[in-house]
Amino acid sequence: CPVCQGKRFIPEILALKYHEHSIDDVLHLSVDEGVGFFSDCPKIIKTLKMLQDVGLGYLELGQVLTTLSGGEKQRLKLATT
Repeated sequence: CPVCQGKRFIPEILALKYHEHSIDDVLHLSVDEGVGFFSDCPKIIKTLKMLQDVGLGYLELGQVLTTLSGGEKQRLKLATT
Protein backbone atom coordinates (compact mmCIF):
# COMPACT_ATOMS: atom_id res chain seq x y z
CA CYS A 1 0.00 0.00 0.00
CA PRO A 2 1.15 3.61 -0.38
CA VAL A 3 1.45 4.08 3.40
CA CYS A 4 3.82 1.17 4.12
CA GLN A 5 5.32 0.89 0.60
CA GLY A 6 4.96 -2.89 0.69
CA LYS A 7 6.76 -3.32 4.00
CA ARG A 8 3.59 -4.46 5.84
CA PHE A 9 4.13 -2.13 8.81
CA ILE A 10 2.94 1.40 9.55
CA PRO A 11 5.60 4.13 9.63
CA GLU A 12 5.47 4.34 13.45
CA ILE A 13 6.50 0.68 13.71
CA LEU A 14 9.18 1.04 11.04
CA ALA A 15 10.62 3.96 13.01
CA LEU A 16 11.39 1.66 15.96
CA LYS A 17 14.94 0.31 15.88
CA TYR A 18 16.76 -2.66 17.40
CA HIS A 19 20.53 -2.35 17.10
CA GLU A 20 19.87 0.43 14.57
CA HIS A 21 17.74 -1.83 12.33
CA SER A 22 14.00 -1.57 11.64
CA ILE A 23 11.72 -4.60 11.75
CA ASP A 24 11.79 -4.58 7.95
CA ASP A 25 15.60 -4.71 7.96
CA VAL A 26 15.61 -7.61 10.43
CA LEU A 27 13.01 -9.60 8.50
CA HIS A 28 15.19 -9.37 5.38
CA LEU A 29 18.17 -10.96 7.15
CA SER A 30 18.90 -14.58 6.33
CA VAL A 31 18.88 -17.14 9.12
CA ASP A 32 22.69 -17.21 8.86
CA GLU A 33 22.89 -13.42 9.22
CA GLY A 34 20.40 -13.55 12.08
CA VAL A 35 22.75 -15.73 14.14
CA GLY A 36 25.26 -12.88 14.23
CA PHE A 37 22.67 -10.16 14.61
CA PHE A 38 20.99 -11.81 17.62
CA SER A 39 24.24 -12.95 19.26
CA ASP A 40 23.04 -11.52 22.59
CA CYS A 41 19.75 -13.49 22.53
CA PRO A 42 20.42 -17.19 23.33
CA LYS A 43 16.80 -18.31 22.81
CA ILE A 44 16.70 -16.83 19.31
CA ILE A 45 20.14 -18.25 18.49
CA LYS A 46 18.98 -21.73 19.53
CA THR A 47 16.07 -21.59 17.08
CA LEU A 48 18.16 -20.17 14.25
CA LYS A 49 20.84 -22.83 14.76
CA MET A 50 18.17 -25.55 14.44
CA LEU A 51 17.28 -24.07 11.05
CA GLN A 52 20.95 -23.99 10.06
CA ASP A 53 21.34 -27.63 11.13
CA VAL A 54 18.77 -28.70 8.54
CA GLY A 55 20.29 -26.54 5.80
CA LEU A 56 17.88 -23.60 5.89
CA GLY A 57 20.38 -20.89 6.77
CA TYR A 58 19.76 -19.10 3.47
CA LEU A 59 16.06 -18.40 4.16
CA GLU A 60 15.01 -14.86 5.10
CA LEU A 61 13.67 -14.45 8.61
CA GLY A 62 10.49 -12.89 7.24
CA GLN A 63 10.02 -15.29 4.34
CA VAL A 64 6.38 -16.18 3.78
CA LEU A 65 5.74 -19.89 4.37
CA THR A 66 3.73 -20.26 1.16
CA THR A 67 6.89 -19.47 -0.83
CA LEU A 68 8.81 -22.46 0.55
CA SER A 69 9.37 -25.55 -1.58
CA GLY A 70 8.14 -28.94 -0.43
CA GLY A 71 11.64 -29.92 0.67
CA GLU A 72 12.10 -26.69 2.60
CA LYS A 73 8.80 -27.26 4.38
CA GLN A 74 9.88 -30.79 5.34
CA ARG A 75 13.19 -29.54 6.71
CA LEU A 76 11.41 -26.77 8.61
CA LYS A 77 9.16 -29.38 10.18
CA LEU A 78 12.22 -31.46 11.15
CA ALA A 79 13.81 -28.44 12.79
CA THR A 80 10.74 -27.63 14.86
CA THR A 81 9.82 -31.09 16.14
